[in-house]
Parts: sequence; C-alpha cells; structure tokens
Amino acid sequence: MTQQLISFKEAQNYLGFKSAASLREYVNQGLPVVKVGSSKRIDIDDLKKFIQEHKTVNTIIK
Repeated sequence: MTQQLISFKEAQNYLGFKSAASLREYVNQGLPVVKVGSSKRIDIDDLKKFIQEHKTVNTIIK
C-alpha cells in the first residue's frame, strides 16, 4: 500500500531536493498542505498534480 500523506521530509526526498527551502517555495507557490493534528503533510496526489501543472518545455530557437 502506498502512503497517501507524506511528511515534508519525504516530499523533499521524493523531489530530490537537498534543501527544505525549495519545498517551502513550492508551498508558497500553491502546493496544498494538509494539517494533521499539529503536523503538516502533503498529499502525494497533490504533489504529482503540482508537478504536472508546473512543467515547462525549453525549446531552442535557431
């Protein structure tokens, strides 16, 4: 079974970020956070959706 809600540290590892600041920037840009008691979690589906919505394609113009 896959874990639906992940910690900030797990999200940081999932994204390959070495710094928590990068993940905080995603949250500041609108990545939803779920509050569970006194901790905050990220829904893995929201994270995947956020990544899809923020993909860019770089093109080379000659």
